[in-house]
Amino acid sequence: MAKAGMIREWEKDEAAFQYEQREGRAILLLWKGAGSTAHIPEEVDGCPVREIGRKAFLSNKRIQEVYLPGSIEMIDDWAFAYCSKLSRIWMPRHPVSFGKGVFLQCERLEHFILEDEKTPMSEKVKECTGALLAAVVHKLDAPYLLNPMQAGRKSWIRKWDTRLMEIMTTPDEDGYSRTILCGEEDIGSMDNNLEFFLHQKRRSKVRLALLRLLYDQDLPSAMQQFLTDYLKSHAKGCLFEETWQVVKEEHGTEKEYYDLLLDIGALTAENFDAVLCDMGTELAEMKAYLLREKEERFGDGEFFSSLSLDL
Repeated sequence: MAKAGMIREWEKDEAAFQYEQREGRAILLLWKGAGSTAHIPEEVDGCPVREIGRKAFLSNKRIQEVYLPGSIEMIDDWAFAYCSKLSRIWMPRHPVSFGKGVFLQCERLEHFILEDEKTPMSEKVKECTGALLAAVVHKLDAPYLLNPMQAGRKSWIRKWDTRLMEIMTTPDEDGYSRTILCGEEDIGSMDNNLEFFLHQKRRSKVRLALLRLLYDQDLPSAMQQFLTDYLKSHAKGCLFEETWQVVKEEHGTEKEYYDLLLDIGALTAENFDAVLCDMGTELAEMKAYLLREKEERFGDGEFFSSLSLDL
């Protein structure tokens, strides 16, 4: 066995990294694999891999999925920061300590897949838990909720929802003056910048409302109505259309988002035509789906006899 503190190399298939052995444990220091998926082994040279070191994957532009071993106990500061394509992480459902900014700017991170041999979860609960857990790092800005042991439990979901409502009920203009004072905005165009700032705030709220309604485990009915009303008030045809803009621009090929708009009344007979026109030709498959849904839900047969997908 190597001496404590000795840095060594490990390589197998497309996986490659530097690690350090220290007090009978292996610490992954730098990921050097060339693929888009990182499978981190349970042990190297007889030592369990207990820790992902500081900046081990920092700014990796290839990594999309990471499989963490059951032996992992610690993920250190900025370990995955600025991994712009990272979308999924498989990890054990046991105590794991997280450092600062572990997933900073990982804005495509959509799911944690938690593996729990002792208490298996249904696929629906697992998917909901994983999506809500991923959101705490870049949508909720609530690192105190990054806890794989507690995630999905009713007490954890209540805290998640409390943070959600703090964001949803905060005035959109809150924080704008700080961006001015910190020099983050062009003072010469404050009015335009304020409008853009408010627009981004509304988009952030729409993203959260969509997420929570899609993954509605233990969602209180009053909160469900509040989120529904917010999305409907920013639908196509309203003064501000961030609900439709976020769905079209960020989830344009995902059927479940269109179904949600239909189910909550954010896509109606009144705004359906405008939505179809706005989709153009880039989203032909979803456009065809919506045409069928319109006929089934609103029964506009004459409309369909003259409408084409080129609308």
